[in-house]
Amino acid sequence: MSQIIALAGFSGSGKSSSLKYLDPETTFIISCTPKQLSIPGFRKNYKKLAKDGDNWYGNWYFTNKFDQIEKIITIVNKKMPNIKTLVLDDCNYLLSEETMSRAFEKGYDKHNEIANHYYYFILNSMTLRDDLNVLFISHLMNDGTDIDPHYKLYTVGKMLDTKVNIDGLFNYIIYAEKLDNGNDDPDFKFRTRPGVNDTCRSTAGCFKEKYIEPNAKLVIDTINKFENGEEL
Repeated sequence: MSQIIALAGFSGSGKSSSLKYLDPETTFIISCTPKQLSIPGFRKNYKKLAKDGDNWYGNWYFTNKFDQIEKIITIVNKKMPNIKTLVLDDCNYLLSEETMSRAFEKGYDKHNEIANHYYYFILNSMTLRDDLNVLFISHLMNDGTDIDPHYKLYTVGKMLDTKVNIDGLFNYIIYAEKLDNGNDDPDFKFRTRPGVNDTCRSTAGCFKEKYIEPNAKLVIDTINKFENGEEL
């Protein structure tokens, strides 16, 4: 079974920027928005997926359609064994895109279908080859109030929250945060442990520190070493 990890945070918190530490030779990025990733050398190091005869090459693709993204994941899983990390950048826009594209459809069934698509999309991502890490990069939302906030992975509609609990599908949800250090420039950090009002989490003993450097490779390597019983 593949390892799924969520990296969550608000806009500008350093989620996508942390991908600069990943090796392009072993990384495939699926962008769920058409914007270019803000990492050095993106255009040089990440080329659009293409096919030459029976061989697939490239390590980047843009789509915000569930059916297309499932096809790309299947290709990466079965045809590209060199890829060890599959990144789903801005994955919550899969929900946003289907919600907006079906905004004028009548009836409640469409909301059930959208929730169903996202739920099984995450479940299926757990069933890929054993050496594949799947990194879900998502925005956060406040599911509480301004007075009593509660932060969780971004979703749309009530079904995913009341019937499923998307956050509960992940053993690892790392929060990207900007910390006020009293200077003009904030400190960017990844948080590995829960607060009193959020769903940040990791398996006990995996990360020695509550706050670590905003490095996606560090997160993935630490989790894999921990779960394989290697010295951290």
